[in-house]
Amino acid sequence: MKMFSRSLLTVAASLALAGAAHAADIVGAASAVTDPQLNVNVGESQVNGGPNVAGKAGIGVGTVSGGTRVDFQGLSAYSAPITVNGTTVRTLAMPITGTPGNHAGMGHFNFVKVGSGDVWFGEWSKDGAAGGFNNRQVYFAGDRAGTTLPAGVATYSVAGLNKFNGSNLLTGAFRADFGAGTLRGQIAGGGLTVGVNAAINSANASFAGTAVANGSVSGSTQGQFFGANAATLAGIATFAGNSQYDTAFGGSKN
Repeated sequence: MKMFSRSLLTVAASLALAGAAHAADIVGAASAVTDPQLNVNVGESQVNGGPNVAGKAGIGVGTVSGGTRVDFQGLSAYSAPITVNGTTVRTLAMPITGTPGNHAGMGHFNFVKVGSGDVWFGEWSKDGAAGGFNNRQVYFAGDRAGTTLPAGVATYSVAGLNKFNGSNLLTGAFRADFGAGTLRGQIAGGGLTVGVNAAINSANASFAGTAVANGSVSGSTQGQFFGANAATLAGIATFAGNSQYDTAFGGSKN
C-alpha cells in the first residue's frame, strides 16, 4: 500500500492536469467536511498516469497534493474487493496516522461501482473501523453524459454503505415515479434503516428531498440518475448533528 501512496503522489505532483478524453459530465456530492485537511472531495478526475485517467469520476484527499482527484476506476486497481449479497465493495485501507499533510496515508476508502457506467458511491474516513471512522464522509460521483429519464414507474435494487466493516451492507429497493416526479424507498442492514422521500428534477435527472434514519432521525438526501432511461442511480443521505447515520447508496433499475 505504501508503494501506491508514493507513486500516486509522484504522478499527481509531476504531471500536468489533462483534459477529459471524452465529453464527460461528472457530477457528485459529499457530506460535510469536518477538518481542513482530513477530508475528501469528489468530481472530475485530474490525473493521468499509471492506471489513472483524467476526466472520469474521481476523488481527492485533502492531505494529498491539495485534494487533486484521481479516478475511481484507477483507484479500484489497488483495492481489495469483498462481495456481500451480490454487491462488490472495494476497500483501500491506508489509515492516516501521522500529522495531517505529511502524506503518511490516504485514509480508509469503501466504495462501490454502480452498473456498467462510470458511477460510484462510498465512504471515506481517516482510519476506518479499527480507528473509529474519524472524519468520515459519504459521497457519490458519476458521469451524467447521455442520461435520459423514462416515462412511468421503475424500481431499483439499492445498496448502501454506513461504516462498512465487511458484512453490514445495507440493501433495499427504491421506487421512482417519473410521471409524478417522486423517488421513495428504504435500505436496511447492520441495525440501521434509512428511508428517502425525494422529488425528481427532470431538467438535470437529479433528486433531492428528505431522509429518515431508524424511523425517527430526520435528515436530507440528494443524488442523481445516470444512463439511458435512468439505468442507475446514486446518492447520499445525511443527518446534521447525527452524522453517524450518514449513508451513501446506489443501485440499478430492475
